[in-house]
Amino acid sequence: MELNHRFILTGAPGGGKTAILARLGPGIRPVAEPAREVLAEERAAGGRGTPDQDAGRFVELLLARSIEKYEAAGSGEPVLYDRGIPDCVGYAVHLGADPSPGVEAAVRYRYHPQVLVLEPWEAIYTTDDERKMTYAQAVGFHEELLEGYRNAGYELITVPREPIEQRIAFIREFIARATLREPRTAD
Repeated sequence: MELNHRFILTGAPGGGKTAILARLGPGIRPVAEPAREVLAEERAAGGRGTPDQDAGRFVELLLARSIEKYEAAGSGEPVLYDRGIPDCVGYAVHLGADPSPGVEAAVRYRYHPQVLVLEPWEAIYTTDDERKMTYAQAVGFHEELLEGYRNAGYELITVPREPIEQRIAFIREFIARATLREPRTAD
C-alpha cells in the first residue's frame, strides 16, 4: 500500500504557517498559500477578484489555485500545504460566498486524514498588505476554517504553541510517523 504524502498546515491568519514552511528543511516539500498569490495577482492586474471587491470571484480563483497546487504536487516525498482545498470552504463562509464548489472539491481531492492546525496566537499576530483582519476577526475566521475540515471528515491535530524550531520538530515528527503507517488514498 502506498502512503498518503499530502499534509495540510492550516489555522488562523498570522499563526506562523508561512514562517514554518520557509524553515521546514529537507525531505518535506512546502507548498505556498494560494490566497496571498491570488490577492497579489488580482491587485497587480487591477482585477476584481479580491474579498473587498468580488468575494465570490476571489473564492472561485482561490479554489482553482488550490486545485492546481494539489495536482502539481504529484507523488513522492511528503508535501506540506500552507492551507488546503477545505480552507476554500472557510473562506466562502467567512466572505458570504457559495461554499458548495469548495465542499465538492474537498470530497474529490483528499489529503492525509489528519490536518495540522496552528491555533490563533495573539503574541505573534501581525497585519500586513494582504492580512488586514483584526486579531478578533482572525479568531472567528479560524473557527470557520476548522468547521470546513470537520465537515470534510478530517481529524484536527493542534501544533503546540512553542518557539518555531519546536513547532517545526513537532511537524516533522508527525509527518515522519504518519508516512510510515498510514495507507494512501487514491490521488
